[in-house]
Order: sequence, then C-alpha cells, then structure tokens
Amino acid sequence: MKRKHLIILVCIVAILGILYAIQQNGRGNTTAVTGTRELVPAEFSSDAVATVRFKRAGELVTLKQTDAGWVVEERYGYPADFEKLRELFFSLCEARVAQSLNLTRQQAEELLLTQEKGTTMTLEDKEGKTLQRFLFGVEHGNAPDPSMPFDGTGKSRGRYLQLADGRNVVVPEPFREIDTPVTGWLDNDFFQISDLKRAELKRDGKIEWELVFKDGESTLTGPLPEGREFDESKASALRNAFSWLRFTDVADPDADPKSTGMDQAPELCLTDSDDLVYTLRPSAGADGKYFLRVTVAWAGEEKRQAPAGEKPEDRERLDAEYAETIRRRKEKAGKLNRTLSPWTYAVGKSLFDSATGTRESFLKEKPKPEASPAPSPPAAEQK
Repeated sequence: MKRKHLIILVCIVAILGILYAIQQNGRGNTTAVTGTRELVPAEFSSDAVATVRFKRAGELVTLKQTDAGWVVEERYGYPADFEKLRELFFSLCEARVAQSLNLTRQQAEELLLTQEKGTTMTLEDKEGKTLQRFLFGVEHGNAPDPSMPFDGTGKSRGRYLQLADGRNVVVPEPFREIDTPVTGWLDNDFFQISDLKRAELKRDGKIEWELVFKDGESTLTGPLPEGREFDESKASALRNAFSWLRFTDVADPDADPKSTGMDQAPELCLTDSDDLVYTLRPSAGADGKYFLRVTVAWAGEEKRQAPAGEKPEDRERLDAEYAETIRRRKEKAGKLNRTLSPWTYAVGKSLFDSATGTRESFLKEKPKPEASPAPSPPAAEQK
C-alpha cells in the first residue's frame, strides 16, 4: 500500500472515532454493568421493612406496618393495598440491572433522575433506620434494546432508576406501582349486595318508601297516586347500583358532620337474601364531594321453623345445619361492620343519587288508553 493511501486511511479511522465519541457523548455514555446486578443485596428481606415512603413533586405517601396490618398514614391509618405492596417488594428482589449509565445533569433531569423531579422510595425498619433507597425516573420508552423485554405495544417494559450507591441504571421492570397516588394505595375491598331482598329509605326517622324484591320481580309498597304506576326499571337500577361498589377516598373520621353532610343524611337500609342488613347514610359534603357511612348487622330468624311432619332424626340434623349457617352469617356481618363502620367513604355522585332517590323517582305516568275508533256511519238504506 502506498504511503499516501495509508495516511488517508488513518485519517478516516480517526475521524470516524471522533464522530462516534461525539455521538456517544450526546446520548449519554452507556457502560457495561459494573458492581452488583441486584437492586437489593441477597440478604435483604422485606420482613424487616416497617415503613415505605414515596416522595415526588412535593407529594408524600407513607405506608406503615401496624399490629392490624399495613396502613396509609396520609389517610388516617386506613388499610393499605397489601397485594400491591407485596408485588412491589417481589419486583425489587427479583429485578436485575440491565445497563449502567453515565449521565450528564441535563440527561438525568430529562429522565427524572433528580430529587426534584423523580420519585424517591425509602424503606425503613421499625426503628426508623433506612434499609434501602431508590430514585425512580421515567419508564424506558421506545428505544430498541435487545436486553430489555417488550410488551405487546412494542415498548420496552423497563425503567430508569438511581441506586443508593449513586449508579444510574436501567432495569427490565416498569415498577408502575411507584406512580400510584395516595388514594391508589387504599385497600379497595369494599362491599357488594348481590341478592337484594328489601330496600327501605328513611328521612328524619320516617319511612319514605320501601321496595321488595322476590322471584326476579320488584314491588313498591303502599298506594300509588292516580295516573301513576311503578317503574320497575328504576328499582332494577337501584339493585344493580349496589351489586358492584367502589369508593374514591376516605374522609377524616373526626370531621365535623356538617362538613360531610352527615348531620342531615337519610338512612337507606338494604337487606340481602342472607338477612344481612346494610344501613347506609349517604350525604353531600360542603366541599361538593359525596360521602357514605355503612354499618352492617344480621337480622334473621334465630330458630328454624320446622315443617309439620318432619322426622325427629331429620330435625336434629337440619337444626344443626341451620345453626351453623346462622353462625357464619353473623360472623360475616360482624367482620363487615368492624371493617366498614369506622370510616366515612368518598363516593361518586351516581352512587349518592342511587341511595337518596325519592318515592316519586320510582313512579312513571300511566300510558294513556288508546282512543276508540269512531263508529262507521250506518250504511245507506237501499231503495
């Protein structure tokens, strides 16, 4: 090879090297994984964690372990969604570092890997000692990377985060629990009434209306005004409203009843086929929100009514089975009451409207009778 050609070749290689370096610097240097690949050490155990704190953009979420279980401190100690927390602990223990990154300050800000923009998660023991701390940034995004798994949309399912030792890394796990707002950490296990038998609304201690559900049909007790009839579709809507319930938040248990509207709330008593009576107090708060308080009790027959002619050997067995059924129903009612009665729940307007309907709302106009056709004129007499 001629010397001139060799010099040109060396220059080309040098220029390509410079361009590559500039390109890599613009993207942020990606290095091979150094240090441990685990996010937490092998000896780490979630059993030692007593407090989990999330902090982002001024919002603080604190989950604490108590004798009664995990609770949300910013929501007056309401039970936390332990399954969601358990999944997060599992992900932390199983996740491995896919890449380590050397980022500029600007790049770290773009990926939300700063204290001001990211989400800091701190794990503490019961003495308040920090066990682990992570800073979570954005999800990995669309960048093609053979080391990262993909979801059905073609997007990488990873996340940028900063470890306690200061390393900025990418992991093949989205950690979407991190983005959960404080209300999303509330245990959303509520109640439902799948087989409504009776509904009764009281205002100021007086019964305004009563619905009875039997054999797939519903009736409104009491006389109906002239020209009006019962609208069964409205009764079905009420029954369906309480077959699947959700709440959005909880209020301060010590809040002034005037602020939540509980001082003027009616009572809606719903009885299911197992004779569990749910007494609901729906209210409209002063802040435009809607609230609900719930108590539960069992109100059935303590003793089985044996049919005439029942054999003695059958009676003893059936009485024992009935007693066991009643025990289970009372136990269910007691557990629900202990769980629900201490709290004032924030609910949607649609649920509030379903629980406060007037008697008039279950009525509709009777269809007007069709006018009888005018009689045909008599045929002309033939001459």
